[in-house]
Amino acid sequence: MAVALFGGTFNPIHTGHLRIATELAELLKVDTLRLVPCAFPPHRGEPQVSAEQRLAMLRAATASQSLLIADDMELHRAAPSYSIDTVTLVRQQMGDTQPLFLCIGMDALLKINTWQRWQELLLHCHIVVSSRPNTEQPVSGSVADWIAQHQCDDLGTMQQRPAGNVHFCDLTMLDISSTSIRKNIAQGKSINFMTPDTVVDYIQQHHLYE
Repeated sequence: MAVALFGGTFNPIHTGHLRIATELAELLKVDTLRLVPCAFPPHRGEPQVSAEQRLAMLRAATASQSLLIADDMELHRAAPSYSIDTVTLVRQQMGDTQPLFLCIGMDALLKINTWQRWQELLLHCHIVVSSRPNTEQPVSGSVADWIAQHQCDDLGTMQQRPAGNVHFCDLTMLDISSTSIRKNIAQGKSINFMTPDTVVDYIQQHHLYE
């Protein structure tokens, strides 16, 4: 079966993540979408809570979700989490014939040329890019040229290929962020409805982000 990956720090996981992930799983027609927390994000500072706690919150959030699963593959690394290493590993596990989708946001796409071995990604997977507020597709430079060479608007065609294309989609963007959750907690404000109740309970039990 086709596999979809959705990476992030998930610090913490929130309802916006879950909405996007569910829509991606349905759009791409995969049985499951793997949410992959980074242990050592190479492009940002180390999160203030442990990787194990972020994974526990992710598992709590997805426990009742049939399409979404938490995948801890990147947490076993003692080095920064590079997407090329992740897609290479998953491709080795699933073989050469089924589609593999790496799901990222437009904000990540704009910086993809700073990623480790970024031009090798499409050897192993398709990249599915979701829109972000106040960000637009690049129109010039190396990333724009790379998109022009590999863009495919027909998901049906991509689902017949294991890798090699870039696809753009518009998904439901809820006005929720991990930053706003952490800020609310620090200020003693409620985070109800920003993240599942199971995650709220975990955060309160372990006094996270206070």
